[in-house]
Amino acid sequence: MTNRLLGISVSVLLLSVALIASLLVSPIALAYNTHSIDFESSSSQYLSISDASQTGLDITGDLTIEAWVKLETSTEEYFVSKFGLSNNMSYRLGYDGTGNIVLNITSNGTGSTINNLYRPYTLGTGTWHHIAVSWTAATSVATFYVDGASIGTATGNISSIHNGNAPFMIGSYDAFYPTQSTDGLVDDVRVWNIVRTATQISDDMDTELNGNESGLAGYWKLNNSLADTSVNGNTLTNNGTALFSTDWPFGGFAADLSNRKTSDEFVSNSTIVQDDNNLTLALDANKTYVIDGVIFASSTSATPDIKIAFMGQTGSVIRIGYTNDVNEMVLNSGEESARISLPANTPTSVHVKGTVVTSAAGDFKLKWAQVTSSGSATAVLTGSYLRAQEI
Repeated sequence: MTNRLLGISVSVLLLSVALIASLLVSPIALAYNTHSIDFESSSSQYLSISDASQTGLDITGDLTIEAWVKLETSTEEYFVSKFGLSNNMSYRLGYDGTGNIVLNITSNGTGSTINNLYRPYTLGTGTWHHIAVSWTAATSVATFYVDGASIGTATGNISSIHNGNAPFMIGSYDAFYPTQSTDGLVDDVRVWNIVRTATQISDDMDTELNGNESGLAGYWKLNNSLADTSVNGNTLTNNGTALFSTDWPFGGFAADLSNRKTSDEFVSNSTIVQDDNNLTLALDANKTYVIDGVIFASSTSATPDIKIAFMGQTGSVIRIGYTNDVNEMVLNSGEESARISLPANTPTSVHVKGTVVTSAAGDFKLKWAQVTSSGSATAVLTGSYLRAQEI
C-alpha cells in the first residue's frame, strides 16, 4: 500500500534503511557506569523508600534481583530487602557471612512460612561480584548466579510472596534492624517481576539498561544519583549519608539509546502534534545528552507538509535544530516547528541535532502532525531514527 501511494521506490526505501542501519551498528559511547554507593556499617548507612511511596516493588510472584557488590568485611550483609516486623516480611537477598548467598521469602509475612533459600559461595572482600537470584513462583525454585554463572538452585515450599508494607531498602538487613547495614560497595541494583534467564543475566550484567525493559520493577544505577531509572521512578532516601564512590565494577557502554521506526506511520486531517509510535528514548535524570536523528517523511498531497516538536520530562531543557532542503530552525522544549514543506510523492529527510538537559528520568520523544489539515496522509517512514549520547 504505502510504496505506491507515497511514490516510494523500493530501491530508495531499501537504501534509506541500509544507510540508517549502518549508522546504528557501530557502538557509540552513551551513559557510562561512573559511580557506586559506599556503605559503612559503623555509620548505619542504607538507602530506602517507604512502602507508601514506592510503585511496583510489592512483587508477589516471579522475582529476579541483581546487584554488583564489593564487600569490605565478610559478615552477614543484605544487599536488597523488603522485610519488616513479623507480619511484613516479603523478600531479601544477601550473604550470610559463612559462605552462602541467601534469598529469604515468605508467603504470609511471618516466620512461619519463611523460606531460607541459599547456595554456597564465598564472596570474600575487596573484589567486585555480580550477585543475582531468580525465583519461579509456580515451582518455588530459586536459581543463584555469581558473575553471570549459575551456582545452583534451591527449592522452597511456597508459591507466592507476601505483599507487606515494609520499606524497600538497599544496603540494610530489614526495617526492624536498619542499622545492621552492608559494609562495602553496591552498584547497579535491579529488581524484576519476571524470571530472568541465565543468558539474560549474563548478557546484561555489565551493561547499563535503558530502564524501560519489560518486567523491570526498579533500577538504581547509583551513578551519583539515587534515582530509579525504571518506569516506576522509586527515588531512594540516603540514610546515614552514604557516599558515592568512583570505584565501580564495569564501565562499558549503556544499552543503545537509539530507536528506529520499523513501520510507516500516517496522519491525516490532524494538526495537533502527537507522539510518534516509535521514536521515544528513555533518558536518565540530571544528565546532558547530544541528540541526533533523521526523519523520513512523505505525502501524496499537492502541497504536503509536516510539523515536529520534541518533549521531555518536566524541567528538561531541550534545544533541537532541524533542517531539510528549504527549512532550518531551532526548537526549544515543546516548541512546534514552522511548516516544513515536503515535495509531493517523494520521500524527503529532516535532519535533527541538539541537546537535552534532564532534571528527572523519563521519556524524550518526537511529536508530529500536519500543518495544514489534509485528507491526503502525511507519513513518517520506516528507517527514521533518534539517538542520544550522554556528554
